[in-house]
Parts: sequence; structure tokens; C-alpha cells
Amino acid sequence: MRRVSRRLLLLPLALLVLAPGLAACGGGGSSSSGTTGGSPAGSPEAAWAKEVEAVMRAFENGEAQEIEQIHTSTSQARLEPLYRQYGAALAKLGNDLEATKAPAECVALRKKMAEDAAALAQLHTKLGHEGNFNAEEFSALVAVQESRIHRYGHDLTEITYRPQC
Repeated sequence: MRRVSRRLLLLPLALLVLAPGLAACGGGGSSSSGTTGGSPAGSPEAAWAKEVEAVMRAFENGEAQEIEQIHTSTSQARLEPLYRQYGAALAKLGNDLEATKAPAECVALRKKMAEDAAALAQLHTKLGHEGNFNAEEFSALVAVQESRIHRYGHDLTEITYRPQC
């Protein structure tokens, strides 16, 4: 499988991991404005945004080595277990996001975050269970999954970067 394919596959997730840190800085705006991601500092929405950021940082810290291994592996036999493990980590991320204490006006957004993480988990897990495919078929499957992974990863990045409840 081409190295470029795996990098494209994980790019949305790399953005997802960086987004909460940017949101904590006010999304590129002035840090003296007293807001985080559009919410007044000290508001329930801002407190929840910090909780989401902590969940995302824990995910990033726990999965950095696995992401690197996926980037550098070239063997389907090595990639499949990595995809399974990463899928399990994404499923846990979805559960952790769902368990955050969102204010009432943010519950729908919290649910969307958890759903997007679960969808990403399912797509990665599927890539981890394709042992009956030869290398060419596996590469084709990865190419098909890339667009779906990109869509869910982009959506999750956007809603964690600029949470608008």
C-alpha cells in the first residue's frame, strides 16, 4: 500500500487532535478577550470545552506512538492490528466524549462528537479485519475508506475546534 494513502487516512485525526488546543487559545483570536471558542470565560459552555480539550489531549497522548506506527508501517499484516487498536481507541474516545458534562444547550453537540468518533472507530476497525484481502485489494479498500474517514474526521475537528452550542 502506498505511504501517501495512510497519511491521508490519518490527516483528519491529526487535525482533530490539534483542534482543541487551538480552541483553548480562542481559535486564533485575542486571548485577552475572556472567551474560549466563542463562550465567555467561566460559563458552563467554556467549562465543558475545557473538559473536551482534556479528553482530546488524553487521546492524543495515548495514541501518538500508534499513529506514528501506522504512518511508518508498510505491511498489511502489521497495519491490520494497528487499525484494530486505533479503532478501539477511537471507540473509547467516543465514550469519553459522551461522558463529558455538557450543559443542556451543548448535549446535541456532545452527542455529535461521540457519534463522529464512533464512526471513525468503525471505519478503522473495519480496516483491521480484512485479512482475506491481498495487498492490492487492501490498498483499494483503504482508498475507499479514506473519503469516509476524512469526512468524519473533518466534522469532528470542526466541532471540537469551534464548539457552538
